[in-house]
Amino acid sequence: MILNVSIDLPGDGAFLRIARRVGRGMLEDLNVTEQDVSDIEFVVGELCSNVIRHAKVSNGRFQVVLEYHADKVVIYVKDTGVGFSFKDVQGVGTERPDRDGQTRLGGFGLDMVRLMSDHLEFTRSDEHGTTVEAVKRLHYKTPASAVEAEQLDRSDGAVMTMTAE
Repeated sequence: MILNVSIDLPGDGAFLRIARRVGRGMLEDLNVTEQDVSDIEFVVGELCSNVIRHAKVSNGRFQVVLEYHADKVVIYVKDTGVGFSFKDVQGVGTERPDRDGQTRLGGFGLDMVRLMSDHLEFTRSDEHGTTVEAVKRLHYKTPASAVEAEQLDRSDGAVMTMTAE
């Protein structure tokens, strides 16, 4: 592994930008293609938005973990919310209440995440919470960048932990 980044975030949409930017910055530094960078930024943002919008986290916080490997990024979003069942999820394009009391068409986000990910899995964290794992294979702008990433991947890797207050 090249880098493991763990971010502990409050359930406030104002902090979504932090998670997306951390993901983007590392991938740009590795010289990953813009399409992969954009896909991963979207996946991180959408999964975090879903926690904030739907999870009703018990402690008001959730965790994002980004594992950077030479060939892929593994994204984990963990919450301590009420959990859910896919049979209870409203269909794509259905009206639903929004945070401002208005209605909106929703349900597009998870389908987009599925399309942009090479693997997507939801598991119960415990009796209170869900962990989402999304995997995206990486493509590099140059062969030299891919070789450099492989060399970094064979090292001990680095760990970064961040907490937003």
